Amino acid sequence: MKAVTILYIINATLLLLHEIESAYEKEWEILKLPGGITGFLIMHVPIIAFFFYGLIEIEKSSSIGFLCGIVTGIGGIVPFIVHKIAFKKNDRFNLAVSNAIIFLNILSGLGLLILSVLSFS
Repeated sequence: MKAVTILYIINATLLLLHEIESAYEKEWEILKLPGGITGFLIMHVPIIAFFFYGLIEIEKSSSIGFLCGIVTGIGGIVPFIVHKIAFKKNDRFNLAVSNAIIFLNILSGLGLLILSVLSFS
């Protein structure tokens, strides 16, 4: 298995863990998303499908796979920006495990982004 595939799996897993916690923290309220929990869950159907499809394509070393790697890598950076900068709330996403997921996600996201960009040709 290639390094880019391993980073993709790590990054997508951390993103999914963050989204599980996001449901617990009622992120739709923090970000003022419509639809409550139902809208939040429905929004994640294409995201999860994208992760699985991207994994297949990145393992095949296709151009689409590396684009999925770039998008997923950027996705790994987003939780940090949202919860530590833009919408920082001292009572949300501040457990030790929350911080570990967010900081590991930014590292894996940056690594995935770099490897995907370098591999895209």
